[in-house]
Amino acid sequence: MTIITTRRHPLKFYGVLTFSFLILFALGSIVLFASFDILKNGQHATKDYFMPVFSLAIYFLALSLVNAYWKNSPKITIDKHNIVIGNQTLYLKDIKDITLTGKMPFRCIVRFPMEGTTILFNDGTEKILFDDMYANSYELKLFFEQVILNKQEFKPVLTNEISRNEIRFESEETFKGNQFTSLRGITLWGLIGFFIYLLFSKLPSPPSGLLIFFFAYATFWFILHSWFMHYFGLTKDYLVVRNHNFIWKVKIYRLTDIKEIVFETQGQQPNCMRVITIDFRNKLYPAGTLRDKTWLEMKERFESKGVTVRNECI
Repeated sequence: MTIITTRRHPLKFYGVLTFSFLILFALGSIVLFASFDILKNGQHATKDYFMPVFSLAIYFLALSLVNAYWKNSPKITIDKHNIVIGNQTLYLKDIKDITLTGKMPFRCIVRFPMEGTTILFNDGTEKILFDDMYANSYELKLFFEQVILNKQEFKPVLTNEISRNEIRFESEETFKGNQFTSLRGITLWGLIGFFIYLLFSKLPSPPSGLLIFFFAYATFWFILHSWFMHYFGLTKDYLVVRNHNFIWKVKIYRLTDIKEIVFETQGQQPNCMRVITIDFRNKLYPAGTLRDKTWLEMKERFESKGVTVRNECI
């Protein structure tokens, strides 16, 4: 009998939660210690008394973040008859409806949309499972589709890796912007160029420590903004994902292996393409150099090839 148990994602759950908590905790501590120093001096304004309260509010936000992440990612175990979500056991036969893909409201400090699954039971109980919280959320979705919706036995779906050789002779239509005229490109190269100018025009022989710091920060800045610069190619049978600066990185999808394409944006990120395959694995590709016109043209091409596109941002 198939039994699936969720595993929290090491990066998207533990990594994001740890980093965010430490940032908030450090900020709260800085404000708290700064308020102690100000109050010790004996000469202070009324507003200075609010600084300790403000630091406690930041600590509260940090703890609320941990609580929200933990509450929204209970351990889930599913077998042929039951689904156990946290401490609650529910019967699969009582499921009324399932929405396998789409944005669901993630309740944290504020609400924001996150890709997930909604399960509605006959008694009105609704459960939302968020994709990014689990490393194997795709297994749950595949189980729901096969066993609950299609009334079939559960079996894994395999999608084979595709090499570049398979598309060597394919005619490809490219959807690409110019990184040097886009906001992301100007932010990337403009800041690096500005600091290079300051570094070598003001300090003809800069100290080694400053050079190490500059190149470390420039590398971080380059990697961060380059990740926002994907572009795409379409052939008769394949979707090709490339990057302006990481030219060695190429990801190829068979169009028949794609369940859904999502155009979306998150926070301060540029417009992104999320590729959801038939096994419910998904990958996000930010593409900050593409104009809205290019996105809409790409949507038309996908749909003409029978690929479902969910446009959430253009």
